[in-house]
Amino acid sequence: MKKVKTNFGAQILIVSIALLIALPVRVYQYLNVIDNASGFYTNWLNPTVFGLYGLCLIVVVLVLALSGKGGKKAIYSMPGGKSTSIGISSLVLSLAFLFEGGYNALRAFGISNGSIAVEQLVLGNNAGKSSFAFTLLQALFAVLSAVFFIIFAVSFLSGKGQHKKVKIFAIFPTLWAVSRLMVNFTQTISYRYVSELLFELLMIVFFSLFAVSFAKFLVGALNSRVQMRIFGYGALTIFFTLLNAVPRYIILLMGRKDALYKSISIFEATDLIIPIFVACFVFAVASKKQFKAVEEYAPVEARE
Repeated sequence: MKKVKTNFGAQILIVSIALLIALPVRVYQYLNVIDNASGFYTNWLNPTVFGLYGLCLIVVVLVLALSGKGGKKAIYSMPGGKSTSIGISSLVLSLAFLFEGGYNALRAFGISNGSIAVEQLVLGNNAGKSSFAFTLLQALFAVLSAVFFIIFAVSFLSGKGQHKKVKIFAIFPTLWAVSRLMVNFTQTISYRYVSELLFELLMIVFFSLFAVSFAKFLVGALNSRVQMRIFGYGALTIFFTLLNAVPRYIILLMGRKDALYKSISIFEATDLIIPIFVACFVFAVASKKQFKAVEEYAPVEARE
C-alpha cells in the first residue's frame, strides 16, 4: 500500500530549527534588552524583539498549515503495552506537578495572610481574592495531575494499562493550565510585562489545546484531525514551553538571577518537563500510524 505523508517529521524539523535560533536570542534579550525590574523591553528598536515575534508567528503558521495538509488517510491509536519513554517522562512530570503544586499551595497561603503582595492592575480590590482562588486551584489541579501521571507512568512501565480505569483524570492537566492562565490574568496583566507575559500565554494556550486533545484521544473521542490536535498542538507546546523555560534556567546557571524579572518561574518546573512528556507521547503515537484502504474512501454506492 502506498505510504501517506503525515508531515510529522517536517513539523519537528521546523520546531527544532526555530529553537536553535530562538533560545540564544531569548538569553540575549534577558541579558541586554529586558528590564529586570519591570519585564519590559528597554529598546523596541532592537532587531531581536520583532525578530523573535516574527519567528514565533512563522513557526505557528507553518506547523498548523502542515497539520492541515496530508495524513487524511492515516489513522492513529493510543499507544499500548510497555513504553519506557512514556513511563519515565510521565513519572518525572508527576514529580514536577507535585513540586509546583506544593509551591503554589504555599503561595496561596501567603496571599491569604497578606505576606505576598498582589498587583491590582485590572480587578481592583477583588484582585487579591481572585488571585488566591486561582492560585489555590492551580495547586489543587497540579496535585491531581500528578496523581494521574503517576498512574499513567505505572501503566506504561508495567504494560498493564492501569490508566484506562481513571480516564476521567486526564482532564486535570487542562484544568491546571486554565487555572494558571487565570493566575496570570489576576496578577500580571499589564503591557509593561509583555516580554514575559505573551510567550507564557502562548505556551499555556497551546498546552491547553494539546491537553484537551490528549484527554479526548485517551478516552477514544478523538477520531478526526488527530494530526492537528496531537501533532500540531504538541509541536507548538514543545516550542513555547522550551522557549519559556530553557533561557530562564540558562540565566540561572550563568549566575545571573538578577536578570530575571519573573524569578519565581524557577519554581514552575513543569515548563521544563512538559515538552519532554509531549515529545515522548507524540513520537509514540506517530510510530503507531496505520493507513486506511482506498476502498474506505470510496462513495457508499461505489462500494455497493
